[in-house]
Amino acid sequence: MVKMQPYVKMWYDFFEEGKVMGLKCNRCGSYEFPPVTTCHNCFSTDLSWAEMSGRGKLVSFTLNPYPDPPFADYAPFIYGQIVLEEGPAYATMILGMDLDKQEQLFEQLPIDVKAVIQQRDGYKFIAFEPVG
Repeated sequence: MVKMQPYVKMWYDFFEEGKVMGLKCNRCGSYEFPPVTTCHNCFSTDLSWAEMSGRGKLVSFTLNPYPDPPFADYAPFIYGQIVLEEGPAYATMILGMDLDKQEQLFEQLPIDVKAVIQQRDGYKFIAFEPVG
């Protein structure tokens, strides 16, 4: 098992509860996702857990035909950059998209997406899929 910092482990524990959580800066209101110990906007360390919408926009993507071994069962898949409704950008696996229609998908960007929590090897992680 990978050793995690307590706040990272808590982030994964929230997925087990079906929640998409980030850290919100108590000074400036910015969100951090995934969690980090310092606000990227104002550098404050005064952060609190906050539930996030799990919605965002896919703004770019690429095909990942040969992922790291732990994700080989998902291959090939689209790996994309999401801008979350609350502001942070997050790169992750995109599910439910037609891999044979990449050109048409690029023309549709940005695409509304929502978080989906996936199970893998004894823990849950977050991916996204198109809304609708």
